[in-house]
Amino acid sequence: MTDSASFVIRPFQDADAVPLATLFRDAVRAAAGYDTSARTAWAAAADDADAFGARLARGVTLVAMRGDLPAGFGQLHPTHHIEMLYVGPAFMGQGLAAVLLARLEAQARAAGALELTADVSISARRAFERAGFAVEMEESVTRNGVSLRRFRMTKPLAAALPQV
Repeated sequence: MTDSASFVIRPFQDADAVPLATLFRDAVRAAAGYDTSARTAWAAAADDADAFGARLARGVTLVAMRGDLPAGFGQLHPTHHIEMLYVGPAFMGQGLAAVLLARLEAQARAAGALELTADVSISARRAFERAGFAVEMEESVTRNGVSLRRFRMTKPLAAALPQV
């Protein structure tokens, strides 16, 4: 594992839209557990860089940079849901997903969220489980006429209040 300090995490900027759309498509094309038609349908969500940039501008989107290269990004929208978490193929296996998840969790806690939710791909499930998420249910969603398997996952953020 590479030292996570070698990544700089910063807020999303409008100029990030095109490079993050490319990173998204590359990450999806590298996703394990899906066939080519599923990855192609999923990756199409970033074909319109302007619309993808508008999605990234919602909520809190954090961008991980290594030098001048975007390495990954994660989005919290609304304050208790991880809407997106993607790491570029060249940066996979270096602990970046864990770093982004921890930062998004800190943002959610600061906003007063009592739990985090996420709809997680087959390939991202292990990273979320390592971060303390548990599968609530397995489901399928349709993207461009293709069914994609994913997992609804949650992580409690606050201990239960003591019984009085």
